[in-house]
Amino acid sequence: MDYGYQLLRHIVHQVFGNLLTAARITLVLALIPIGILLATNPGVLTGGAFAYDPTAPSDDFSGMALIGILLALLTGVICWLWAAVAWHRFVLLEEYPTGIFPAWRGSNIGNYFGNSLLIGLIMFGLGFAFGIGIALLSIGIQSEALAIFLLIGLVFGLSWVATRIGLILPAAAIGERLGIGESWRATAPVAGQIILPIFVLALASTILNQAIIVLFAETAAALPDDFFAQQQVTLSWAGTILSLIVTWLQMLLNLALMTTLYGNLIEGRQLN
Repeated sequence: MDYGYQLLRHIVHQVFGNLLTAARITLVLALIPIGILLATNPGVLTGGAFAYDPTAPSDDFSGMALIGILLALLTGVICWLWAAVAWHRFVLLEEYPTGIFPAWRGSNIGNYFGNSLLIGLIMFGLGFAFGIGIALLSIGIQSEALAIFLLIGLVFGLSWVATRIGLILPAAAIGERLGIGESWRATAPVAGQIILPIFVLALASTILNQAIIVLFAETAAALPDDFFAQQQVTLSWAGTILSLIVTWLQMLLNLALMTTLYGNLIEGRQLN
């Protein structure tokens, strides 16, 4: 059986087969930054805070709203790191949550943050370099369609690279040491096969989010000067909740991909 298909099936089973435990590990942590946004600026969640109306006067964010957004971002990063480490440890070490929150593993979370930052810097450098190349090529050939195609390819390529080097994340979560080069070499035998789950997860998320926009968009105002013909969408609260659920599931599936690759390629575990 194709490795990519086995990998995809395994991560889907890992998440949906342990959905209640996943909720216990991650949902309360995910709700904390959302609660801060609800308390300070609920329009950020639905998109209403950013809706462009050329007939309405400009209305800047209040100081409290900006503080709330910054606090939600900071809290969101901490909660995401906490939840990610707890998920990896649940799968790889069978460490179950015992209370409302999963156990706080400060040193592991700190190492996870450092490794995440390292991956982020690598992705930024690659994205910046290739982005300049795409921009120059697009200016030369003057084809918006080709530019969009190349940008989509760039995003997908960066996701592939991040997955190849991302095994350092579950390693940090369980207190093991693994370098970028070791992760890259470990994933080399399956480098082509991991394209399938990356593509399917991205496609499924895109389709679901577009369906939510179609079904639950309340307004869709064009941005100033019809920039790239994009539209600013405002969702109903039902659509916002569904969008948050899709984002949560996508986060879990991406974590499961890293966890499964680590378990299979580093620890020698078999795929289901």
